Amino acid sequence: MDIKLRPLKLTDADYMKEFTADEDISRNLLFTRYPFPTENMISFIKTSWEDKRNIHYAIANESDEYIGTISLKNISYIDKNAEYAIVTRKKYWGLNVASLATDKILNYGFYTLNLNKIYLNVLSSNLRAIRFYKKYGFNQEAIFKKHVYRNGDYVDLIWFSYFKNDFNDKRFKP
Repeated sequence: MDIKLRPLKLTDADYMKEFTADEDISRNLLFTRYPFPTENMISFIKTSWEDKRNIHYAIANESDEYIGTISLKNISYIDKNAEYAIVTRKKYWGLNVASLATDKILNYGFYTLNLNKIYLNVLSSNLRAIRFYKKYGFNQEAIFKKHVYRNGDYVDLIWFSYFKNDFNDKRFKP
């Protein structure tokens, strides 16, 4: 499957609703701990067009259908790092979309933004994502014990990172 990264469109909000409606997805996202109505999604999309500290792209297929969102957030041009995030629609799970989109956003972060480190955090209960991050080549850096209150219990938050030198060695250069 060929994918591209493109700016978010207002029409993507309809597909984003799937993340909050689907328990398999929403139970692993922090922003779904509180109501996230369509108006919030539209505001998120509009803000993404101008925000220089947070870059949010739609992952789209050949027909430009929205597959998910991939982001570099909290970009520090001084420290040369940013936080990575990705969420894909369930119907695209298992199709290598996350890996292809991650290739593109890390390449952009390391070679266009000249970042040195891209990091992420994930709930310890999100085993599917953890498997993906490890398989992709992210390295676990830390575990914040009982850091997030989720569904009546405290959950660990696991931190991963990817350094530009590792990307050079394991992936590709432009």
